[in-house]
Amino acid sequence: MTTTEDQLIQEVKDDISHSCALPYALNDGEIKRIIKRAKAYFYDNYQYAVEDKIMVLPAVVFGSQQFRSTRQVQLPECVVSVWEVREVGGAGLVGTPDKDFGDSKLLGSELMLSPFVGDNLVYRTVLYSFFDLAKAFLLETFAFGYNKNTKRLTINGRDPNRTTSTGLTMGGRDVGVRAFIAIPDENLYSDELFVRYVLAEAKINIGRLLGTFGYQLPGGVTINAAAIQGIGQAEKTEVMEMIKGENTPSYFLQWN
Repeated sequence: MTTTEDQLIQEVKDDISHSCALPYALNDGEIKRIIKRAKAYFYDNYQYAVEDKIMVLPAVVFGSQQFRSTRQVQLPECVVSVWEVREVGGAGLVGTPDKDFGDSKLLGSELMLSPFVGDNLVYRTVLYSFFDLAKAFLLETFAFGYNKNTKRLTINGRDPNRTTSTGLTMGGRDVGVRAFIAIPDENLYSDELFVRYVLAEAKINIGRLLGTFGYQLPGGVTINAAAIQGIGQAEKTEVMEMIKGENTPSYFLQWN
């Protein structure tokens, strides 16, 4: 089930006015502004507002004049963050297309299956040095930077599409970009926490508005604007705490 923006706006109006029982509400433009700011917060802080996706950038992109001059690639607007950039495909040292039987496994067997007793500790030290140097040639990942505001991916390390000193392209491999992508708006608008967050912000907003002008209902009934703001702030705090509780780490690192 999905929810459109118009449906969400109507739900906000019904909640503020208690289904038209009270003669005040926010206009559509202000509610849209609240929704826009709420989306920005949820994309950065709520794990279910984004999806883990892999985009493949063809090698030809990194040979273009634009990339050669800026070392940047413009990514789509829906990309919230990037957390890994690596090569795609390629065969191993032994000539097989399966990476499981390629470079890393070959080096692993040399390191982990060798003897580990007596004078062989010296041999082990040499192997570790060899492994450290070999990774410079077999590295599959790229050092990168990503700006979420400009949506530009910057390659800081080695070149995905290498060239000679004369500028002749030597070729390269496609590059996989693992990123968090914003889910469609209609799916986010159906999320309970998002709706509650928007409703809370709307209450804070209408409470501030009514308190500024000393608004009264017909018959001289005074509105407690501070109470409306307090309810909205309490609901907003509860939603934020729930978001923090759901964003728990799935692993931890320990150093001795």
